[in-house]
Formats: sequence, structure tokens, C-alpha cells
Amino acid sequence: MTTTAEALDLPFLEAIDFLKSKTAIPTTSWRDVWDAAHSKMFMVAGANTQALVDGFKAEIEKALITGSTQADFDKGFDSLVKKHGWSYKGERGWRTRIIFETNLRTAHAAGRYAQLTKPDTLQAFPYWQYNHSGAKHPRRNHLAWDGKVYSADDPFWDTNYPPNGFGCGCFVTPVSRSGLLRLVKSRPDVAPDLDQLGTDQPLGVDPSFAYNPGKAWLARTLPGPIAISADEAQIAAFVVSALRGKRLDGTWTPVATAKDEIAALLNVKPETEIRLSADTIRSHVKHEVATPAAYGVLPKWLVEKGRLMRDKQGRWSFIGEFDGQLYRAAIKVVRANGHDEIYLTSLRRTNINQIKNQFEE
Repeated sequence: MTTTAEALDLPFLEAIDFLKSKTAIPTTSWRDVWDAAHSKMFMVAGANTQALVDGFKAEIEKALITGSTQADFDKGFDSLVKKHGWSYKGERGWRTRIIFETNLRTAHAAGRYAQLTKPDTLQAFPYWQYNHSGAKHPRRNHLAWDGKVYSADDPFWDTNYPPNGFGCGCFVTPVSRSGLLRLVKSRPDVAPDLDQLGTDQPLGVDPSFAYNPGKAWLARTLPGPIAISADEAQIAAFVVSALRGKRLDGTWTPVATAKDEIAALLNVKPETEIRLSADTIRSHVKHEVATPAAYGVLPKWLVEKGRLMRDKQGRWSFIGEFDGQLYRAAIKVVRANGHDEIYLTSLRRTNINQIKNQFEE
């Protein structure tokens, strides 16, 4: 049976695998990659050439594999900046610390999650404890969660598995049934209410940290190596809110716009919004594709890159291939109050045979 020491001290191959599996992409802003997309994308905000971001990824991999220090990374940072002529924002020491600590902590978090969710480990340690880092200037919420023990499958861990922000050094440790009793707990704690009035950001989590690095990595929540931007993340956040019942039927979020050619086919004005409603989201909850990340990425992609087709019943859909898989996003045009509205009605996987059978030539 797995012991606590074994659960914490296994060779950290999982963390290395997590980092190596990420695709390095150039960016112009930290908002270019959002939430769970970080489980697939390696980025450094403002590192806008492939060679530069590849260099930073190599330096972080070296630190993870060899145990090189912040000082070692700083030297590598200076060399890359000089070589590529990179002009970055913020003080040098602050930037190097943020890049080094955030990437290493996220990789360790993903690797630890992979270890803790192995069947034998999960059976031995069905609970996880939130541990505050002991920082000199703690975040109030993080400090309040220190020592709390929640079931390993508690939804709390979906958005609040640390790190929960830049500079957050909080971490998770496994707890066995006997360990729970030693903590003078007869049952796991009740997770806090993470909903905040007027925002979709979970309580105590910085923007773009509202995801579980290990779970996102193992589940491959995003279809393909595509970065989800802040705008796409807003769609995903709307989906999460709708599923939680925080959005009323009839409320909606725009997912794309109808450009000239599409607008002409649909007989609507150019730039008419294509909308996703909360009630549609709730009706799709059992669909395999209907995840927040998929809604954030796929509709816009299919509208911009796919083909608008009409089936034999006269219904319109965008059809396109994304990451080797065919998708269909069905829409309907509503004439209301003297203007036109377009709504996304379904989002599904499809195949060439279904397309041939259901659509006009």
C-alpha cells in the first residue's frame, strides 16, 4: 500500500512530462492564453517570437530536470534577452521570478495531481489537504483554507487546486482515512462557496488561474494545441455560470459574428452576432463535446474556418475539421423586434458519412 512519504516523494517524472508535453507559442500579452489552455501551452507574456519562447521553455525544463536554481535561470534569461533583443515590461528581477516560479509550481502541481490520482494512491488517500505556503503577506482566502481537508473529488479542486495566482506557494498533501482521524476530523471539511457576486472568477483565484493544471493536462480539456484567449475564456466562464444556474434562460453570450458572405447566405446584416444562450447550454450538458473550453474555442473556429451548409430539412450548420475531428455547429436565424438574431443550437462531432447523408450537395 502507498505510504504518505511515497505519495509525496515519488520521482517527479510526471511534472517533467507535463512541461515537455506543452507547446511553446509566441504571445503579445498574458491574456493570449487563459486558464486550462496553460496545460497545453507554454508561454511567457510578451515573448513574441518562436525562438525566444522555445529558449525560455528549455531553461524551465532544465531547472525541472537538473534542479538548477533561480540564479541559474536568471543567467539564462539574460542570455536570451541579449540574443533576441527582447524588450520586456517590468523589472528584470520581478519578471525572472514570475516566469521561474509560476512555471515550476504549475508543473509540480500537475505532476503531484497525476501521482495522487493513481488508483492505488487515491484508494489509500481519498482526501487532500490544502496547505498555505506560510508567505509573509498571505492572501486572506488562502490562509483561511490552510489545513482544510476536502474529498479528492470535491469540485473545489477543479478551480482552486494551487497555485491560485502569481506568487502563490500553496500546495496539496494527501490524507488517509486514519490521517483524517488524527487531524481530529470525523469527516472532510465542507468546501467554501466560491461564487462571487458579479463575477465568474472563483473566490481566492487570480485571473487565468481558475483551473486544475493536472486535471486539465490529463483530461486534455481543450481540443487540440490551441491557446484559449481571454475573450474565449469569457465564453467558457459564461458556460460554467449557466451550468451552475447563475444565468437565466434567454441570457446569452456572443461566440462569433456573421461576415459578409455568411450574412448574405443567411439573409442577415453583416456582423450580426452568433449567440449562445444559457438554456441551450443546459440542454447540451450530457453531450460529450459540450464543455466550457470547447464552447470557447470551436464555434468561432467553425464560423471562421469551416463551411456553412444547409441540410435536407433546410437547417443551417457550420461544418469543419479541428485537430483531425469533424464538428458541426447548428444555428438558427430568429427574426425578432425588427432585427435578426442568430443562435447556436447545437455543437457536435460528426463524420463524412453523416454529412453526405444529411446535407444537400
